[in-house]
Amino acid sequence: MTVDPRFPLIWDANNAAVLEPSPDLRLRDIERVLEPELRAAGASFEHVEVWETSPESPALREMRTWGARSRPDLVMVREPDAGPPKASSVAVREITEPDPAFWPWFRNSLMEFEETSSNEVLDQLVARTRAVFVPAGLRWFVAFVDGAMAGFTSLLSLDGVGYVDTVVTMPQFRGRGVGAATVARAIEASIDSADRALFLLTEEQNPARRLYERLGFRVRAKVESFTRPLGN
Repeated sequence: MTVDPRFPLIWDANNAAVLEPSPDLRLRDIERVLEPELRAAGASFEHVEVWETSPESPALREMRTWGARSRPDLVMVREPDAGPPKASSVAVREITEPDPAFWPWFRNSLMEFEETSSNEVLDQLVARTRAVFVPAGLRWFVAFVDGAMAGFTSLLSLDGVGYVDTVVTMPQFRGRGVGAATVARAIEASIDSADRALFLLTEEQNPARRLYERLGFRVRAKVESFTRPLGN
């Protein structure tokens, strides 16, 4: 369980995750622990992620009836023998110290995701990135096309495990190899850091899955996540 009253509108900052097989787990067992913490943090929703969906639990079956189910995510892990990615003609540069112009551009890039539609959510996502993820070592690999920032991939490595976080190509630069170039650069950085494993999450129906497969990632698991207003 994770709660953070600084960011009450961000679902993955205030949620519960089931990480191990729990065939007897019931929804009331989760809510008994989670709901008081969510209310104390000022969250207005209930979000639960199930990272181990076999065997099914009563809690999982109950949550599937909520009617507010998100599309499943796939956990993709890069194969150890995949080797370094191929070089790209797209220029990619690591941004180690984002300047003031970077943050409005980053905020704008988050509008490409459905769940970040409101200004309040966008503001909290940026604030959390700056307050939590950057101090934890988040790295940015930004593609430049005709001198403009065209997209980026971010990488966070903790205890020898790398996580490819946000992958964004700005709309006017799509179809030009930006995503492949930035993800490849993040892979190289993970290899250079001697990460034992590298993984990412992507929606099950996301066309980017084919890109990730070309870069050596393979599906290892499926995550089902559920969100509904708190108290319903």
